[in-house]
Amino acid sequence: MLKEERYDKILAILEEERYVSAARLSEMLYVSLPTIRRDLAELGRRNRIVRSHGGAKMIQPEHIVAPLDFRKTVHATEKRALCRRAATLVNDNDIIFIDASTTTLQMAEFLSDKKGITVITNGIPLAMLLVQKGIKTYCTGGEIFENSLAHFGSFAEEFIQRFNIDTLFFSCHGVNEKGMLTDPSLPETQIRKVAINQCKKSVFLCDETKLSLSTPYNLVSLDTVDCIITNTERVKDYLSPQSNKEIIIV
Repeated sequence: MLKEERYDKILAILEEERYVSAARLSEMLYVSLPTIRRDLAELGRRNRIVRSHGGAKMIQPEHIVAPLDFRKTVHATEKRALCRRAATLVNDNDIIFIDASTTTLQMAEFLSDKKGITVITNGIPLAMLLVQKGIKTYCTGGEIFENSLAHFGSFAEEFIQRFNIDTLFFSCHGVNEKGMLTDPSLPETQIRKVAINQCKKSVFLCDETKLSLSTPYNLVSLDTVDCIITNTERVKDYLSPQSNKEIIIV
């Protein structure tokens, strides 16, 4: 049985059953357990399933990463306002990292007046916009994901670790009821974690629609972010009572 045929059969089984163990899939498809585990890892990388307790379950439709061209158009006005304000936090000669989210994409438009800055990103569309504006730009390289046109994986993560980053500007899919930043993509979650570890200051851009959204992978607690740029006071409800977080409302 060819790989893609196995993938289709695994997905068909998961469509019928909420959860299936790797051992049961191995028996049903007459292939070894290591092969099934590799198949599940690949399907997880493609954001088709969620690995769970020795098996897998389907990603619900609201957890699937939508194509970039579509995501750019969603709440574009709100995202633009957040980006305009975020750019005011960039100082001349800063080294900054901007992630590949569509929320941060419009930051490129507001950085032209900054002198001597260096921008690192894993987002190909953002890198192209920055270069067109004459801004010194590094794109991480690494595996390219079709839906996001962004680089992910160990190569990209190692590249980020070469830099001492002054400020990280990032977003994600949502903030759940416990105040955890979450995302449906494990590779995107991993690369943001690396960037957070490399930066002196982390700035999270969050419009109101991201609140109370829970997807499979946890990034960090909202309490651990240094600064939040948002368009709603409601974000305070997702912070711990003792938090004195810098919150900028636009």
